[in-house]
Amino acid sequence: MAITSGAGPHSAFLNVNGQSFPIEHGSVEQQAKRKSGTFSCAIPLTYPGALEALTGLGQNTATITVTTRGMNEPLTTGEIDKTNFDLIGLVINVHGRDASAPLHSNKTSEKWQNKMGSDIVTDLATRVGLKVQADPSGLMAGKQLQQDYVRLSDNVSFSYVIHKLAEFDGARWYIDATGTLHYQSQDNPTGVYTLNYVPPGPGPMAADSLALVVKRNVQAGKSQSVSIKAWHPKQKQVFTDTYVVPGKVGQVSYNYHIPNLLQDHVSQHAKSRAIERARNEFTIEASVPGDPTVNVGMDLQLNGTGYFDSTYQMDSVTHEIGMAGHTTHITARGAAAGRIASSTSSTAPTPAEQLAAGEIAP
Repeated sequence: MAITSGAGPHSAFLNVNGQSFPIEHGSVEQQAKRKSGTFSCAIPLTYPGALEALTGLGQNTATITVTTRGMNEPLTTGEIDKTNFDLIGLVINVHGRDASAPLHSNKTSEKWQNKMGSDIVTDLATRVGLKVQADPSGLMAGKQLQQDYVRLSDNVSFSYVIHKLAEFDGARWYIDATGTLHYQSQDNPTGVYTLNYVPPGPGPMAADSLALVVKRNVQAGKSQSVSIKAWHPKQKQVFTDTYVVPGKVGQVSYNYHIPNLLQDHVSQHAKSRAIERARNEFTIEASVPGDPTVNVGMDLQLNGTGYFDSTYQMDSVTHEIGMAGHTTHITARGAAAGRIASSTSSTAPTPAEQLAAGEIAP
């Protein structure tokens, strides 16, 4: 729940090689949009030991911690990528990424046999030294099909493989403040962060946020239809499915052709993509007094707004920190309440039916 008790003392530190340096100003971004979070901060160049520590940096693992309202919490654990030394302004600007950085620099061209997506994510993450908390996938991503295997990668980064698996599972992945990778199903948030709003009426408007903006994508508010068609050479059959998320008047349709899929994978692809399309309907942008307990694995709940009251999945959390104070910015997305994806054609046609329809050759 948002903080309502007013301002409190705040300080922020960059910790590297066993030393801590005060942050003049900086930001930490945590992402759940299947990409790395980032951080940047400005360190006083004249602070004892700062120049020596950051000039000859070799071991670049770093953390950023804050003390806010008596809470001493980490905001990120990652790697420093760049250090810029402003000899006139007497400041050292530090830029880096969270602990997912090695997932982008390591590549693979592997095939996986009879593996769940969550198993593959765990395998890849542990190879680069990451701890993992993964919700189990519902379907195998690497399936044995007689002597053929589904190829999931072709000299691509570990992070790209995880991204495609999350896309298929309808999941999201992110790195928490301690450097643990979370592979999280969208219906299993780590908690709910609530914002309350009182509209103007007899009394003045009131809110427990500094800023609150709701953006609506009208096209995403229409019914979203996603159709997947896949030709399977071993089965000599076309598998199809269509998932629809109902919405306002009108429909936006998407059609995809993905080879070598069986019915269960076709249906999962259609469902995940339809839900993701509908999730673009509402974007919530909120700013609250600095709160290090907010993490991007949480859902955002709006109360008191009327039409916009619902639960939205967080996409990013950004902390602006430093000597001027601590502010937390939250971005979340979601469809209007009650929009649920359902299949309109989950039963695959038989080869005879496909032959009659001209979908396959005699």
